[in-house]
Amino acid sequence: MEQNKNVWIWVLVALALLLSLGSFGMGGYGMMGYGMGFGWIFMFLFLGGLIWLIYSLVNAAQSNTHQEKEEDAKGILKKRYVKGEISKKRYEEMRKELSK
Repeated sequence: MEQNKNVWIWVLVALALLLSLGSFGMGGYGMMGYGMGFGWIFMFLFLGGLIWLIYSLVNAAQSNTHQEKEEDAKGILKKRYVKGEISKKRYEEMRKELSK
């Protein structure tokens, strides 16, 4: 969860820098800055798409690095039998139960 907060913080910082330092046209933030008329809608759509793309790429990278192995029940049962935690009779009973 902490990783998620850090991603959003960096995205907001990047957006703030882009808005404060960038000039979206020849006249900065004047008449040509955000476009005339409804040009600001396209600017927000573009920035929203850019933020969504960055967020998706960061999530994809994190999910690939943090893939956890999910052991199936038979694997856990076999490990317990090998360690000697359960007897052979109990192992066979539980294995049959899992096969149902």
